[in-house]
Amino acid sequence: MVERTQQVLQQLRELVSTAKSVPMSASCMVNRTEAITLIDQAAQALIDDTQEAQRVAATSLETLERAQAEAKQIIEAAEEKARFLAGQSAVVEEAKRKAAQLEAKALSDAEALSREADAYVDARIASFEAGLHKTMSQVRTMRERLSQRSALDDTNTQALPRLRD
Repeated sequence: MVERTQQVLQQLRELVSTAKSVPMSASCMVNRTEAITLIDQAAQALIDDTQEAQRVAATSLETLERAQAEAKQIIEAAEEKARFLAGQSAVVEEAKRKAAQLEAKALSDAEALSREADAYVDARIASFEAGLHKTMSQVRTMRERLSQRSALDDTNTQALPRLRD
């Protein structure tokens, strides 16, 4: 997921670092088409990564909802069985005990599944967040180096605006 974005940014870094130097200057010659293609690929990879993270989150939510529905069905079945057994005087206490056990198990299973789904989603989102932070850091570093090397901030050139945290 994040690897594709990192790979495209690494290709962009290699394109700039291996570009032919302009004589008597800190500037270099970069093929505009290649650079724009790599930037477009990085942007698309970020979009794909975001969509994948949203898909994972939605899938986990569906799993949680199914688990809650299953728990509700188990509880309803236990209540129905308890009502049936309540009519029998000798087994009333046993029915109440078993119903409570089933309800506790269903709730425990639902909570465990919910925790597992939350942990999975959190891990995926954390991985995505780490990738985004790393990518932003790399982009910021590349822009700073380019700015320092080309003195973009010291002249009246039309450089792209800086993003501030």
